[in-house]
Amino acid sequence: MRSLNSFYLAAWCCLLLVACGGAPVKKNPLAAQAVTRSVRGEMAYMRGDYESALHEYGMALRAHLALEQVDGIANARINLASVWREMGQLDQAHAQLAALFAPPDLPYADERLAAAAAMQARLYLEQGPAGSVEQWLLRGEVLCQSRCEIAPSLSLLRAQLALRESHLVEARHLADLAAKGLQGPKQRVELANAQRLSGDIYLAENDAEHAITQFESALQLDQAMGLPAKIRLDLLRLAQGAQQAGKLEVAKNYAARAESVTRAMGLGVPAASTSAHP
Repeated sequence: MRSLNSFYLAAWCCLLLVACGGAPVKKNPLAAQAVTRSVRGEMAYMRGDYESALHEYGMALRAHLALEQVDGIANARINLASVWREMGQLDQAHAQLAALFAPPDLPYADERLAAAAAMQARLYLEQGPAGSVEQWLLRGEVLCQSRCEIAPSLSLLRAQLALRESHLVEARHLADLAAKGLQGPKQRVELANAQRLSGDIYLAENDAEHAITQFESALQLDQAMGLPAKIRLDLLRLAQGAQQAGKLEVAKNYAARAESVTRAMGLGVPAASTSAHP
C-alpha cells in the first residue's frame, strides 16, 4: 500500500510541475519572420544595399500589418522612409510616414509618431519649403515633450533650419545642445550627424580648421559603425573643409577617397539625400 501511495504522490507531483511550468509557448512564426526581416533590412541598409533593405523592411511591414503589431508597423514604415530617403525618392518616403497619421487609427506610441514627424520635417528640410518643416517639427515636439529619445534629433533639425536661414549663433547653440543629448550607444548615428552639422556651421563661419575636426570625428564614428554612405559623405565634407583651408592637395585626396567608397558601394551617381545633408 505504501508503494502504491508513493506512486500516486510521485504522479501528482509530476502533474503539479507540468501545471506550474506549462509547455513552452511556441513562437508566432509570422512575428518571428517580421523580426528576421527587420534584422536583414538593417544589415542591408548599413552596407548601402538599399534595394535589399526595401525588400526586407517591406516584408517585415506586411507581417506586422497582418498581426496589427503597432510598434512593428511604425518602425517598419520609418525604416522604409529612411531607405527611400537615401535613394532620393522623397515622395515614397513621405508616403510611408503619412500612413502613420492616416486612417485607420491605431494606438501608436507618441514617441513613434514623434520620430515619424521628425523624419517628415527632415524630408521637407531637404526639399525646401520652410513652412512644412516648422509644422512637422512642432508636431514632433508636442508629441515628444522633450522627454523622448528623439528630443536631441528635433534640436538637430532646428539647428539645420537655423543654418539654412543663416542664423549661425542659434544653429551653433542647437547643434551643441543636440550633441550633448546624443551620448547613448544607440545614438551614435545621430551623434555623427550632429558632428557633421557642427562642421557645416564652422564652414559657414569660415572656420575651416574646426570644421575639419568635426568632420574627422564624424568619420571615425561612421567607420566604426560601418556606414559606407555616411563615410563617403564625411570624406566629401573633409574635402570641402580642406579646400576652404587652402589645402588643395589634401582636398583632392579626400575627394578621391570619397570616389573610391562610392565605387565600392556600386553607386554611379550620389544619392540626393547623402550629398547635401546630415
